[in-house]
Amino acid sequence: VEFYSDPARFRGCGILIRCKNMTEKERNNLIKEEFERIFVFFKDLEEDEKTLIVPLIQNCSFMRVTLDDLQEIIRKEGPVETYCNGQNQYGRKQSAALQSYNTMIKNYAAVVKSLINQLPPIKRPAISAFIPTHISEPATEEDFEEQAREARRVRLTCEYEKWVRDQEKAGIEVTVGFEEWLKDYSGEEV
Repeated sequence: VEFYSDPARFRGCGILIRCKNMTEKERNNLIKEEFERIFVFFKDLEEDEKTLIVPLIQNCSFMRVTLDDLQEIIRKEGPVETYCNGQNQYGRKQSAALQSYNTMIKNYAAVVKSLINQLPPIKRPAISAFIPTHISEPATEEDFEEQAREARRVRLTCEYEKWVRDQEKAGIEVTVGFEEWLKDYSGEEV
């Protein structure tokens, strides 16, 4: 596990930053940062939809930070532990941290899948880019660049969708596609 002294450098890049001897406040801040990182994808939902999504995002954020803690414990102490049942019978079994990790990773995957299914279809591939395969594995520079491009594309897509909704609410027929809107209205290029 790598520990970074400058967590701001890695914020929003799809990896979880760990600190040695993390306090409860630092842990809560990591959970909050993870919540904010995920919530960005759902900010355009209607308020009643958000009330259903927010608890899922809170649980997902908590599990993400907890899974990272469990990984660290498993790395330090190993995946097995010695036991004694009190009758002079000794043996080795799966560690409690590994059991907890295995259970939680399944729940985490289910919550992530549920969250992805709540997204509009156009955003689904984009959020998948933010789900790391190894939670604590440090990202490379190429990963940061790719995720920044993907985040920008998602942001612009959301802005375009909002613009279309605003035009339709105003009774204006939208005949401009995404690419043309990028060039003519947003002033940005992909």
